[in-house]
Amino acid sequence: MKVVRDSKFRHVFGDAKKTKYEDLRLATKATESTGLRGNSKFVTFAWESGGGGTLCVLPASKFGRCPRDVPLITGHTGPILDFEFNPFDDNQLITASEDLTIKLWQIPDEGLKAHMKDPVLTLEGHGKKISFATFNPTASHIVASTSFDMTTRIWNIAEEAEACKLEVPDQVWSMQWSYTGSLLAATCKDKKLKIIDPRAKTIVSDCPIHDGIKASKVCWLPCTGADDLNRLVTTGFSKQAERQMAVWDMRMFGGDGGDAKLQELELDSGTGALFPFFDECTQMLYVAGKGDANVRFFEATTTELHYLSQYSSTTPQKGFDFLPKRCMDVGVHEVARYLKLESNSILPVSFKVPRKSEAFQEDLFPDCPAGVPAMSPDDWVSSTDSKPPVLRSMKPGAESSAGAAKAAVAVVSVKDLKKQLSEAQDRIKELEKENEQLKAKLAEVGS
Repeated sequence: MKVVRDSKFRHVFGDAKKTKYEDLRLATKATESTGLRGNSKFVTFAWESGGGGTLCVLPASKFGRCPRDVPLITGHTGPILDFEFNPFDDNQLITASEDLTIKLWQIPDEGLKAHMKDPVLTLEGHGKKISFATFNPTASHIVASTSFDMTTRIWNIAEEAEACKLEVPDQVWSMQWSYTGSLLAATCKDKKLKIIDPRAKTIVSDCPIHDGIKASKVCWLPCTGADDLNRLVTTGFSKQAERQMAVWDMRMFGGDGGDAKLQELELDSGTGALFPFFDECTQMLYVAGKGDANVRFFEATTTELHYLSQYSSTTPQKGFDFLPKRCMDVGVHEVARYLKLESNSILPVSFKVPRKSEAFQEDLFPDCPAGVPAMSPDDWVSSTDSKPPVLRSMKPGAESSAGAAKAAVAVVSVKDLKKQLSEAQDRIKELEKENEQLKAKLAEVGS
């Protein structure tokens, strides 16, 4: 009889890097977002400022001490409550603010050289501060946002316009797109998990989750091998203020939610909300909390979550993020990379599987999202279809299967459009003048 469950991830361990980003001046504004974002090119976080919200964007390779006069994104007049990189363009960053606007920024490849005040575009429509803004994982230029005005809106940023809008009954505590980008899951202050179909402009179903009054968070658990895209995990609090985690099947939503709950775990009596991060490639779930000094990790099966281990340190974290899967170093068997925001620094931590072989491990690294869209924004808005993310091989040197993917629609700022219009009008005047001169010459020849 086996006492320990077999798993190739049973011995995963966290390996903190020796180099980190240091001497950072972090904003003290409390938000419900992770407080930190990163990708293959950049790392960004909220910077301390006396007035409106500002972000610091550092090149991912620029470790060491941050200069005091570092260039910042300074275009908002209120605190920034959420921000996220475009999954299909590492240079694009979207921000949501208390000033009732959502702004899109284009970061140069070499990073910021001066303060950036003018965004590519600004989206306006929410009546109160905007708590979340997140990119669709399969359709290019589709963004979901939610606000204290009790609405969730979908934006087509290629058209710089609102695509759809629906009312939500209470303040949203967390929001995430489904694996195929067709649905949104949101946990709300009314202690319910809601499944939103944005194109149908309706809440498809909901379910009571955790009884505690503190914030809850949600994450989808797609089991792509079994074509099971219906499970979700939530973190929250019990009536006794103990931190919990539960797995749900949205097909069973309705009533008191008892049939929908597949598993519930009592974790500890910590005070901060726990944030779940799921890696669909390895089926591993990572759980981290602000103020904690550890990250727990679990392995998901089709029926439940199995605890594996945890990465522990002595320094609490103020924020965190997991980098896209395509950023992993497969040569050292790195299955996840975690950015830990400390009091004045950011520490990268690699999660690795200990194996002696230096060869590429196909069982550890199945195909991952390629970072290219599977649908255009117009196709997503005009249809009810959904597609899974375009995948690519993680094997070094292997050609990406994303080569046949459609190119993303370019986003042009209003400033650039006005410039193009002015140039076109000047050219029209020149051609009209030239046309008049040619007519005059023809008239002289004819006479």
